[in-house]
Amino acid sequence: MKLRVGTALIAAAILAACSGTAKKDPDEPSISEIYMRKGIQYMENGMLDVALQDLKHSVELDPKNGRAHDALAVLYQRLGQPADADAEFQKALELSSSDFGIANNYGRFLCEQGQYDKAMAQFQKTITAKLYPSPWVPLTNAGLCARSTGRSAEAEGYLRDALKANPEFAPALMEMAKLSLQTSQFMNARAFIQRLESAAPPSAETLLLGIQVEQALGNEEGAQEYRAKLRAQFPDDRDAPPAPQPQTFTGRRR
Repeated sequence: MKLRVGTALIAAAILAACSGTAKKDPDEPSISEIYMRKGIQYMENGMLDVALQDLKHSVELDPKNGRAHDALAVLYQRLGQPADADAEFQKALELSSSDFGIANNYGRFLCEQGQYDKAMAQFQKTITAKLYPSPWVPLTNAGLCARSTGRSAEAEGYLRDALKANPEFAPALMEMAKLSLQTSQFMNARAFIQRLESAAPPSAETLLLGIQVEQALGNEEGAQEYRAKLRAQFPDDRDAPPAPQPQTFTGRRR
């Protein structure tokens, strides 16, 4: 999620908050909300120190802002501070128990920490919520978590359900391509890569996966085409393979 807040908006909001006569627009974000949005933007741009300052300030301004606690938890997760992340996630859920986005984020964190059953319980909250508009998101997260712990059949079930709900959801297509490659279903992997290319602009990860799939199928010409695309579109990508060399692929490589 990308949220941009201009300095003019920040200044206007601060002035309104400080003015005793200013009328509060119900649609106007609170100061806590503004700092939360700034913190999220800084986090997305990799400016983690600044993001930490803003998100801490956001929860100081409004300790009951569940989404700010959630954003701070995600930041602590990225900073490698799991105890702080867990505490903030729990606080966020305590304040916003019906916010399924928080449950999704907490589930991903728990899976990363190796707490599979607890992670899946968080995903299930959203998957079974009839009013949640995007069920393919928690389904994909559940599939990713299952795949990361070696539960291939379970992962496939979640991911296929995600694609039934949204056939063009790129993260689910990517995970199905990876899973198919991992389980030596190379033609299926190719089909999912092709669907992914139709659903979203290619990323370096997509093209690298395309190279692996075509090598697994023994199609060096196809692999060369993906290499060429990778070098043309992502010339600075450190994961780009060296100059094309004839090779075979056994299917064991991730």
